[in-house]
Amino acid sequence: MTLSDLASLGSFVSGVAVLISLIYLAIQVRQAEKNQRAMINESYVTRVAEHLRWSAEPVNIQLLTRAISGETAFTAEEINSLSIIFRVAILSAQAVFQQNAAGLIDRNSYDSATLAFKVAYLPHPVFRALWARSALVLSPEFRAVVEAMLRETPIAPPADIVARFNEDLARMSAGMPGGTGEGQASTIT
Repeated sequence: MTLSDLASLGSFVSGVAVLISLIYLAIQVRQAEKNQRAMINESYVTRVAEHLRWSAEPVNIQLLTRAISGETAFTAEEINSLSIIFRVAILSAQAVFQQNAAGLIDRNSYDSATLAFKVAYLPHPVFRALWARSALVLSPEFRAVVEAMLRETPIAPPADIVARFNEDLARMSAGMPGGTGEGQASTIT
């Protein structure tokens, strides 16, 4: 074996080593991307759980129940509280919208977040009234998304949450399947 043959063999081995390194790097990049998506999805779930926990605090749940039930007479403090609750929901929906636009959140989480925001808040007159001022401080892109949701979401009649629950319970007790109707959410999700 000549020196030229050894140089060729060394060059070949070096090329194979570079190829193996590139394959390994591609696998690592793909895994890092999966991990990043998983962390973003987990942060979304954590954000929603925290929002639900906060919304379930007695003073907040009372206000939300009154709003869903069609009540419109609120004090200045109650309107401010409802505005803050709604603002938190808007910011969460906007974060999911931005993450989706960047390709960072999975489609199921995006669809779930969008539907939850649309069904839980947009059919109710109180939140539509609060939207007018909230929209002023949002990006034009997200504002357009919510405006489109508003156009396709009819205003819900006042909800009697207890009556709706009793109807669902009677239907389940009679062995009838329960249904999920978009726009019929009785709680804020």
